[in-house]
Amino acid sequence: MNLVIMGLKKRYRSNIALNGINMEIHPGIHGLLGSNGAGKTTLLRILATILRSDSGEIHWGETLDWKRPTAVKKALGYLPQQFGMYPYLSVREALRCVALLKGLPQQREREQIDLALERTHLADFQACKVAHLSGGMLRRLGIAQAILGEPDLLLLDEPSVGLDPEERIHLRKIIREYASSSRIVLLSSHIVGDIESLCDSLTILCGGNVLFSGGTQEATLLADGWVREAAVEKSALDDWERRYTVVNFLPGESSYTVRYLDREKRAVGETVPTLEDSYALLVRAYKERERL
Repeated sequence: MNLVIMGLKKRYRSNIALNGINMEIHPGIHGLLGSNGAGKTTLLRILATILRSDSGEIHWGETLDWKRPTAVKKALGYLPQQFGMYPYLSVREALRCVALLKGLPQQREREQIDLALERTHLADFQACKVAHLSGGMLRRLGIAQAILGEPDLLLLDEPSVGLDPEERIHLRKIIREYASSSRIVLLSSHIVGDIESLCDSLTILCGGNVLFSGGTQEATLLADGWVREAAVEKSALDDWERRYTVVNFLPGESSYTVRYLDREKRAVGETVPTLEDSYALLVRAYKERERL
C-alpha cells in the first residue's frame, strides 16, 4: 500500500512549517532530506498522530485515514529525534512498558520483545539499565521500541544523530534488515550519506516545500552538467564561495580542490554528480526564487 499525502499544511504562528505538500510514498525505505527547519520533524509528528495538520489529507491504502488516529497508531512505530526512557529501568523492562502502551496482547509480548532485541542486537544487554547505555545503544533501544509489534509504517526522525561512524553503519544495517516489500520506512535526515546508503526514494524539503520527490538515482542525476571541480588558491577561496555554490573542498599543499555548481549547465557526464550536488542545486534554485 502507498502512503498518500495531499495538500498538507501546518503553521506555527507566523512560521509556515508545511506549505501544502503533496507526496506519494511506496513501500521500501523513503528518505526525507532537508536542513533543520525544512519541515521534516513536523511532517513526521503529524504522521505519528502527535500533531494535527491545519489542512490536508493523509491516506494509507483504503482503510487508514489520519482523521481517525486511533486506528493509525496501531499500525505505526515512531522514533523521535530526542529519545529517552526511564533511566532506572532495564532494557527489557523499558520495552515491556512500550508493549503495554502499544496494547500488545500479553501472549505476544515476550515473543515481540525478544524479536526486537534480536533485530537491534540488544539481546545481550537486556538486563542493562537504560542509564548505563552508550549513545549508540540508546538509539538502538529507540529503534527496538519503534519496531515492537512489527508495524508496517516506521517513522524515524534523525535516527543517526550524534552517533559515531561505526554505530551509524550498524544502525543502517538494522533499518535495512527491517524494511520489506510491504513495509514503509520513512527516515528523516540532514546527513546525505544516510539517505544515499539506505533509501531507494526520497523527498527533498526546504522551507516547508517539496523540492523533489522520486527515486534517489533520479535525484542524483539532476545535477549532471552543473558540477565542476577546480584547483583554487587558498587566498582566493572566499571569493570563489561568493561567486559560486561550493559543495565541497579538499585542502592540498597550496590550494583547494573545489567542487562547485556552475551558473550555466554544460555537457552532461563531465563530472559525475552526487546526491549532495543535486540537493545544493535544488536549494539554490529555491532560494533564488524566494528572493524574486
